[in-house]
Amino acid sequence: MTTLYHRQLNHIFNRPTTELAWYWSEHWEEGIFEDEDPLSAFVFIEALLQNPALDLAPYSDDQVALGLEFVFNSSVSNLANDFKVAPVPIARKMAALRTLIGLFRDVFNPRCVAKASAGSKQTLSKLNNFCYMFWDECPLSSWINISNFEEINQSFLAGLSESDLKQMQLPEEVMEMMRQQVAQAKTVKVKTPEEITADIQQQYQNLDAETRGYYEAIAAVMQQCLELDNPACVESGLHGLGHLATFLPDITIPIIDGYLKHARNQDKALLRYAREARTGMIL
Repeated sequence: MTTLYHRQLNHIFNRPTTELAWYWSEHWEEGIFEDEDPLSAFVFIEALLQNPALDLAPYSDDQVALGLEFVFNSSVSNLANDFKVAPVPIARKMAALRTLIGLFRDVFNPRCVAKASAGSKQTLSKLNNFCYMFWDECPLSSWINISNFEEINQSFLAGLSESDLKQMQLPEEVMEMMRQQVAQAKTVKVKTPEEITADIQQQYQNLDAETRGYYEAIAAVMQQCLELDNPACVESGLHGLGHLATFLPDITIPIIDGYLKHARNQDKALLRYAREARTGMIL
């Protein structure tokens, strides 16, 4: 018997891998998820992370890349955001977060091209690209309610150039919408990145125990990524830690220092990237 979970898997991963990703041209509801119900999203992601290698085995690398982007990229669907607010016990949510390592260990590690992406002049694969950008695009790496989100968004938009927009490779209709938003952002006074960073740092200094626990769980996943064989996974872990280093140095810096001291892989590019991550000065 086909379960709801397997219908959801098929709906997301059994898709064509054309240049225009399927999720830009189709709505995702179709009765597979229950009206964007947070609990439905949580249960699906929790199940996916239990045995991702087996469940994703029928699908090609490109199908897996696009499907995972749909699940975890908050600009594509709301599933990962729904996971965060789902009404489940804290212990269950933290346990599910920690199983994210299975995605890296059992999917990215064996499937990605064994090469780091930063500084590469070639696209290694869709899966490599998503592995590298995972912590940028997945909202599970941010657990504070950023009160100045609109300021951050406007500052980001104001800093975009036409070249930046072209590199995003968005559909033309989405590109035109982005151009309009960028043009609007450039007409108003926005806070500098330094001012916004100071505001966010203040919020991080006042985390409650639950929120700090979520960050510790995510940092533990990033730390385990550093122990994997594939440089793509190591780089992804460092990438995520680098973004957190500015705001949670007490959690992240010891992890990065441990990697620098005991790294089995003496890849010079990765070691250099780790030192950059330690400063929080990575993109």
